[in-house]
Amino acid sequence: MATRRRFLALGLGLPALLAGCGWEPLYANHETAPASADLRGIRVNPIPERVGQRLETALRNSLNPSGEPAQQHYVLYITLSTSLANLGVQSQGLGTRGEVQVTATYRLVDIASGKQLQVSTVHAADSFDIQANGYSTVVAQDDAYTRCVVELNNEIVARLTLFMQDHQAS
Repeated sequence: MATRRRFLALGLGLPALLAGCGWEPLYANHETAPASADLRGIRVNPIPERVGQRLETALRNSLNPSGEPAQQHYVLYITLSTSLANLGVQSQGLGTRGEVQVTATYRLVDIASGKQLQVSTVHAADSFDIQANGYSTVVAQDDAYTRCVVELNNEIVARLTLFMQDHQAS
């Protein structure tokens, strides 16, 4: 019975102790609200190729998910490079495993001053099975590129959010 009371006291007291430790959620609205307004003000410059179009669409949806009109203060320029390689090769020279790599170099530029605010490079890689059926291989490769785009999008948006929060604080 005494053990139950201790666990109950610990269970009730622990949240009270954690409340004063300064912990706050990573995606709390009160911190990201100023950054979110600035993120909506970023215009994503068109990116060539199919993978670039997917990244451009993902970034536009992530930076302004509600689609509300906002005055553009910044331009995001992105240059992509992609590569495709065979990882697993049989003795007959046929590939069994493929890998796609996508590297995005982005520049955030202030429209009013033309000043370059942030430059960075993000890399994503994913692999896929190479099948005897050519169609399934093409679909698997396309899916690997899609997963890379999701990873690049998440990383770029996270970096831009942190940059905008720092930019607002200074």
